Amino acid sequence: MSRNGAQRLLAFLPQRTAQSQGATRGSPGAAAIVAFRRVDAAQQLLDAGDTPLTLLPRAPSVELLFDVSDVFTTLLEAPRMAEGKLRQALPSLVEERLLADAADCHLAYRIEGAEGNATRIAVAAVDRVTLTRTLDTAAEAQVRPHAAYSALYSVPPPADGTLSVRLQSGRGTVRTAEHAGFAFDLDGEVPAALSVAVQQLDVRKVNAYGPDAAKLVALAPALGVDVIDVKRDLDPAATAGAVNLLQGRYAPPGRLGMPTFTALVRSGALKPVLVWAAVCLAIFLVGLNAYRFKLSSESRGLTSSMQSAFRSAFPSDAVVEPVAQTQRHLRQLRTRAGQPSPDDFSVLNAQAAQLLAGAPVGALAGLDYHDGALILKFKPGAARAAAFQDSLRARAAQQGLDAHFETDGSARIAPQAP
Repeated sequence: MSRNGAQRLLAFLPQRTAQSQGATRGSPGAAAIVAFRRVDAAQQLLDAGDTPLTLLPRAPSVELLFDVSDVFTTLLEAPRMAEGKLRQALPSLVEERLLADAADCHLAYRIEGAEGNATRIAVAAVDRVTLTRTLDTAAEAQVRPHAAYSALYSVPPPADGTLSVRLQSGRGTVRTAEHAGFAFDLDGEVPAALSVAVQQLDVRKVNAYGPDAAKLVALAPALGVDVIDVKRDLDPAATAGAVNLLQGRYAPPGRLGMPTFTALVRSGALKPVLVWAAVCLAIFLVGLNAYRFKLSSESRGLTSSMQSAFRSAFPSDAVVEPVAQTQRHLRQLRTRAGQPSPDDFSVLNAQAAQLLAGAPVGALAGLDYHDGALILKFKPGAARAAAFQDSLRARAAQQGLDAHFETDGSARIAPQAP
C-alpha cells in the first residue's frame, strides 16, 4: 500500500487490563505495542501495522482509540441549558449509569440535537487516571493526539438489520447503537453477548471488519445469521460521530476539544459573531476618539483661563508656566508684606520642632533647607524603625505637612500639595 498522502493516524490502545511492557496502572507504557492504521483524505486505508508507541509513524492528525471496555458511552436526554451549566451537571446526569464514581471519571459530551425543552447528549466517560497517564505517555513518545475516543466508533452503527463487528488479535468490538456497544474475547465459540445482541436487535446480517474477520465468518452457522467479511479493516468515516475525550483540561493546545477556530471561521459559524465584534469595535473607537477630543477641548479651555488669569494679575510677565509663576509671585508678595509662606524655613523649622518632640534625645544630626523643603538628617540607626517613621508621618499629616523618608534615613518635610 502507498504511504503517501496520509492525513489521519488511528492508534488502537490495548485494553487496560492487558497492558504490559513498562505500563503503569491505567496507561500503556511507551514501549507497549499498539496497532495503527493510516488513512488518506478520501477515508481510504493506506497502511497498517503494529509498533511501539515511540515508533508510531507521523500524520497531520493522530487519534487514540481506547478499548470499548475502558470508555463508557451513552446517549441521554437533559433539560435544555447553557453549555457551561450542562458541563457542571454531567456528573449527576450519568452517575446512575456508571459503575465507577463519577468524581473519578473525565466526562466528555457531544450535543446530538434538541427537541422541545430537552437536549439529546452523547456522553463518554473514562477513568481520569487512565486518560492522564495515557496522554503523559504519548507526550513522552512525542505523539500529539488531536482526538481520543472509544474504539466502537471504528465501525458503523446498526442499520437495516445489519450489525457491524470488528475483530483484531482475538478481541471483538460491536457497535449496537450510535453511542453504545461492547467488546468481547473470541475463543472459538460465539460470545454470549453477541448472540443476545443479534436477537435483541433483530439482526439479519453481520458485517465483519478487521484482520480476524474470517474467524467470525466461520461461526456464522452457530450465530444463526449471515456473516460477511467486508474485506475492510475499519470504516474511517464512522468516527465522525465519535465523542472526543480531549475536552476541557485535556484539549490539545490551541483547541477546545471541538472544531478549531480556523475550522469554525471557514464553516461560517462565527460570521455573525465576527460581524457584531467588528461593529462593537468600530463604535468603541469612535467613542474613544470623541472622548479624547472632549478632554483635549477641556484641557485647552482650562489652560487658556489660567493664562488669562495670570496676565490680568501680572501683566508685565511673559506666560511660561502660569501655575509655577503664580506661586512664585505669591511668595514674593507675602515676603514684601511680612507674611511667612508655608514653605518658608522659619515656618517649617517651627513645625519640625513639634514633630520631633517625641523623638529620642540626640537623634537629629542636622538639617538642611532648599527648594521649599526641610531635610532632617538623623544619626545612623536613629530613624530606621518603622514605628518611628509611621508616627512622624502621622504627626506631619496632622499639621498639613508631607514627610518622606529617603533611603539614607533622612526625612524630607514639605507642605502638602494643595
